[in-house]
Amino acid sequence: MQKFLERRNKIRRSINKQKLDALLITNPINVQYLTGFTGGAGCLLIRPDGDTILSDPRFTIQIEEECPGLESVIRPRSESTSQTLSKLLGKTTAGSLGIESETVTIAQQERLFQSLPRWQRVPTKNVVEELRQIKDRDELALIRRAIDIAARAFQIVQGQLSPALSEVDICIMLEYQMRILGAEEKSFPSIIGAGARSALPHANPSDQRLLGQPLLLFDWGCVVNGYMSDLTRVIILAPNNKKLRTIYEIVLHAQESAIAAIKPGKTCEEIDAVARNIIKDAGYGKHFGHGLGHSIGMRIHEDPRFASGDKTILKPGMVLTVEPGIYLKGWGGIRIEDDILVTKSGCEVLSRNVPKTFEEMCRYLK
Repeated sequence: MQKFLERRNKIRRSINKQKLDALLITNPINVQYLTGFTGGAGCLLIRPDGDTILSDPRFTIQIEEECPGLESVIRPRSESTSQTLSKLLGKTTAGSLGIESETVTIAQQERLFQSLPRWQRVPTKNVVEELRQIKDRDELALIRRAIDIAARAFQIVQGQLSPALSEVDICIMLEYQMRILGAEEKSFPSIIGAGARSALPHANPSDQRLLGQPLLLFDWGCVVNGYMSDLTRVIILAPNNKKLRTIYEIVLHAQESAIAAIKPGKTCEEIDAVARNIIKDAGYGKHFGHGLGHSIGMRIHEDPRFASGDKTILKPGMVLTVEPGIYLKGWGGIRIEDDILVTKSGCEVLSRNVPKTFEEMCRYLK
């Protein structure tokens, strides 16, 4: 397909600048991004004169269907990937071969280059990942769809809440709704925390029931054609709890202020500081222990990130979460998260249709 060829051509220009004779892509997500192949077992060789995807006989038909027009080599079961690559590259007596250093183990590198004694090993980092930071129109459409499905599932589950339900019950209901609405799967194990358990940023759903709990935290998302959404909302079950309202409003103010500051040219750490300073000034700085957000796309945690020390400059097409939180042991936690697209003039809240004011999140269980 044309979009995959265009992506590979961008990588080709990058490796030409690095004076590489070839680049071996082994990260399954990067292979999928550059070819459309979803099998997970294969690698992609990019050269100045063309590209080749390598896999095994299990994926012969799948590659034909998902990667029309792309040269493929299906290695025999008796042959290792290293041996197949040595045959492909053997036509050239020597050269420099870039490898994805973060996904190829030292042992794998040793086996590969034993078969390629004349080739120079050149570790590379984030060649494809940097390209993936900027989402194109097709990618944004899938992310929007994933957000829409997650939002609709959340709305349905809210209407079914009752005091007898446990965190596990709610998790099952939510993930079921996302699947029947069209999601391939969940983006990550859903986080459902009631009462004091909401202070665990990555709480695993338990048998804790809603009866008598003042709040219920949802952190959830789903996958559509490989692209993910990531949202967090807190259901208020005790609307008259003054401390709950105060902390919720602090987090919401921090989140909305950070979102308002997002625009091209700003650094990620600058946006993180906006929310962090608000929470710190309110006296809860030590209770916000994680970064403000992260990029999403084909993985739920991608770079860049809204975090101290990340000096990445924001560019149009980046999609990141903004998710400040305050977590108090024995009391509970408040986190509010939206998915944000950086635009030419500022940003767009992709999840803007998911309610989040204190009043909108209040529920009275029967």
